[in-house]
Amino acid sequence: MLDFQTTTLALGGGHAFLTPTNIRFRYLYRDASNYKQHGEAIFTNHSHLSLMEIETRIRASLNDGEFFIARQIHLAEFFFDVLDEDDHPWHEFSLMEATTEPAFDPENQQERGHHRDITEFLLEMEQAKQSGWDEMNVREDLKRYLEKQKEILQKRGEP
Repeated sequence: MLDFQTTTLALGGGHAFLTPTNIRFRYLYRDASNYKQHGEAIFTNHSHLSLMEIETRIRASLNDGEFFIARQIHLAEFFFDVLDEDDHPWHEFSLMEATTEPAFDPENQQERGHHRDITEFLLEMEQAKQSGWDEMNVREDLKRYLEKQKEILQKRGEP
């Protein structure tokens, strides 16, 4: 369901039109060789938060203002099928924008049965930042790969 905010447009009589205020969150997975896979989710914006406020809160929640663990905030992971030394657990925030497209939140829909409002998503991001981004909260094959890499480094005496 779309959320609408009334905006007056000057179309020969000053008619009021309803414009959607859904928010598109675009992100990507970029491995160490710079190969990329892109993803997105679209959230409703029932509280009509401004784009500036939303982006400020998003960036404040991200690791280094850019990175996050997708699974930890119920977003689809976009890792490559074959893992190698270029892989890591982090996804990257790309952009956020208003859109007329309907809500699209497949991971959350599958896990919890509903599409999120941007306020719910922002709270989840803030909670993830506060509790700490968990690099092991990833799909099982990547988790095993990362654990194996840590074991190798520990055997070599590296942190």
